[in-house]
Amino acid sequence: MTRAVCEDLRHRAYKFIQDVSRGVVLGSTEVATGSLEIIKDASILCKNTFREFLVDFIPSIVASRPPSQVVENILRKYLEEFTKLKTEKGFEEAVDETQNIVDSLIKELNLVRDLIAEIGSRRIENGDTILTHSYSTTVLRTLEKAVKKGLTFRVYVTESRPIGEGRVTASSLSKLGIETTLIVDSAVRYVMKHVNKVLVGADAIAVNGAIVNKVGTSTIALVAKEARSRLFVLAGIYKLSFETVFGELIEQVFLEDINLIIPKEKIRELPNKVRVSAPLFDVTPPEYIDAIITERGVLAPQAIPVLVASLYGWPPKIKSLKELLDEVSKN
Repeated sequence: MTRAVCEDLRHRAYKFIQDVSRGVVLGSTEVATGSLEIIKDASILCKNTFREFLVDFIPSIVASRPPSQVVENILRKYLEEFTKLKTEKGFEEAVDETQNIVDSLIKELNLVRDLIAEIGSRRIENGDTILTHSYSTTVLRTLEKAVKKGLTFRVYVTESRPIGEGRVTASSLSKLGIETTLIVDSAVRYVMKHVNKVLVGADAIAVNGAIVNKVGTSTIALVAKEARSRLFVLAGIYKLSFETVFGELIEQVFLEDINLIIPKEKIRELPNKVRVSAPLFDVTPPEYIDAIITERGVLAPQAIPVLVASLYGWPPKIKSLKELLDEVSKN
């Protein structure tokens, strides 16, 4: 029975990895939380093979969405806590404590999101016209807090192709009672003349203050700068990418399902030599960002290197996932 239950958990973990790689799981924080929940369940259901599970699952989930720095950083933090306990009290004790470690990390993620939402909501004023792109639980929480404060504003939401997660964002905002307009991505420049603030999330913050986010973000930032609309990025410190110096150093993800771009009935009308490309992420340079709103306050992009140095040294002194997993593998 125990083996069968563990095998079911492994199938669930595999499906989660596949869903993340296909863009079914939308927000990067949701990927991080989901990964932690699976690890917690594995520590209960797969105790006898937990070591092997960690060594297999963690690299796989990180590789399924490489630009999502929160996933790598939160799993690094878990492994740091786990290996410390392993050294002090032994492997079995570390496995038993995994539930507490995970619950603490998820609580921390939620607290950070709420802090950012509170700080971000102070930037919203009555009568604002806001544009947002893609799907960010932090942006949604920020706008929800603004509504609860009695502020009235309207929001444009891009469709956010190729996945179209902007439709989920638009639906969520409308349910909050916000005047919401869903637009096609190519209409951004057309509507920007009505917009005075742009709010976006981020999958990663590069060391130079650039951000990695859903493809189309950099175009929106360029259009916002032209229109003199302020662009705010809502992202926690846990999204810092220590391995990057310039935001371009990301492993791009391409969706292989061309049906997301072209309806099935239209595909056969294309000549065989036409290829379809659907990159999921792009990099927005720091000069197009007005501020990055974090749990530590509102920061200029140019302040990110100073923040990194103050928290982690320069160059950042952190262990890689591989180093930590090697420690897990040792008896």
